[in-house]
Amino acid sequence: MEEVKNTVYVYVDESGSITKTNISNNRYFIIAMLFTDNPTAIRRLFKKKISQLIKNDSKRKETLIKNKEIKGSDISESKKLQIYQHVLTHGKDTLELGIIVLDNNYATDKFIENHARAFNYLVQVYFDSCYRKHSKYMTGSGKIEILLDEQNVATGAKYNLEEYLNQQLTMSNPICDSFAANYTDSKNEKLVQLADFVANTFYRNIEKKDENSAENIKLWMDSLCGDDIFDFSEAHDIKLNF
Repeated sequence: MEEVKNTVYVYVDESGSITKTNISNNRYFIIAMLFTDNPTAIRRLFKKKISQLIKNDSKRKETLIKNKEIKGSDISESKKLQIYQHVLTHGKDTLELGIIVLDNNYATDKFIENHARAFNYLVQVYFDSCYRKHSKYMTGSGKIEILLDEQNVATGAKYNLEEYLNQQLTMSNPICDSFAANYTDSKNEKLVQLADFVANTFYRNIEKKDENSAENIKLWMDSLCGDDIFDFSEAHDIKLNF
């Protein structure tokens, strides 16, 4: 996306599933949303650390050449720590993180029967609540451009996210003048890849209770919109594991 003045850019990926299948191992669905008004700077920071990461790692270099990207699930939390530290040390002022967590135990069969509709609803509620009340980018005007990984949320989509958000959030008590939502292969956008890394880190922490993710979660806390995850469950009992 080409940078435009008075525009907030949002890069989105997810981890886990909206499902009732094998729920003991698939309890949580997580959406990571990276907000920035300077994507060029954040992209440059991420690319630099990825290049350093693979410089002396022939296996990861081969993966990058073959797949055009490294997935967050294929990299350790200790390696991610180096990337996150660099991005947040130099780019924190132009970055904000939104994390939506759905507990599938509370999801009804009706809710999960259409992934795209459920996804759009989760995003809309997040914007209407957490973003509206807490985001440093909330002005009530300008444009919000969202870029999502097509592999996850675009396949079979019957519900148009852009149209939905514009209907819900730009007419009455608007949070911006307009929304744009587009889909891309994550191979083509480094910041969607970074969103994938972050979604996977929070998934490992919440779903897997992975102790190695704790330090990375702590790093992101100061950048979280509202200083916490957006807990989309009836009991609001989802806990981060530090």
